[in-house]
Amino acid sequence: MGEPLLFLLVAGAGVAVGLARGGALEGLADPGVKARWLALGCLVVQASVILLPMPGVGGFVLLVAALATLVGIARANASLAGVPLLALGLLLNLIVVLANVGMPVTAATLERAGIRVEQPAPHRPDAKHVLDTGDARLRVLGDRLAVRPLRTVTSYGTIIELAGLFLLLQHLVRGPGPSRREDETAHGVHEARTVPWTRWAE
Repeated sequence: MGEPLLFLLVAGAGVAVGLARGGALEGLADPGVKARWLALGCLVVQASVILLPMPGVGGFVLLVAALATLVGIARANASLAGVPLLALGLLLNLIVVLANVGMPVTAATLERAGIRVEQPAPHRPDAKHVLDTGDARLRVLGDRLAVRPLRTVTSYGTIIELAGLFLLLQHLVRGPGPSRREDETAHGVHEARTVPWTRWAE
């Protein structure tokens, strides 16, 4: 449950900061965001891979499908704030997962996070991870960071992804909600009533 909770905490922080800066929740329904429901579905799939026991490489297949789809959705929304960071984090995670047929993690990292590891440690501790015994490819991109309060492990790619998510949600909440639309309208009326001095000179 740790990693999904981490995403929920960051998402909540992004929304809260957006509201504190004068935004409105209506901004989350911005029609300019493409494939929002598909993206949400992919995040649910990612959480399922972490939470549900899946034999064999079933978790790997679902994880790759979800990450690849999210990269495509991020590309379609590249003009939104935070999305380039989000896409970079997703891409880094996708590359390391493909290279290792799972997300590599060491037994020591799992133990630092407070996650009990069976002995002898299995090659696949869960549906998402493969055990890194020193021979993992691109191991620096694996889940090397232990988040002990949440009893989870995460990667640099996921940290970048979370930073992008925070910026995106803050941007959407601060988008053209009712208060900002009123400000923009008032600003537009003011501009319309202001005649440039050069016209008076004519």
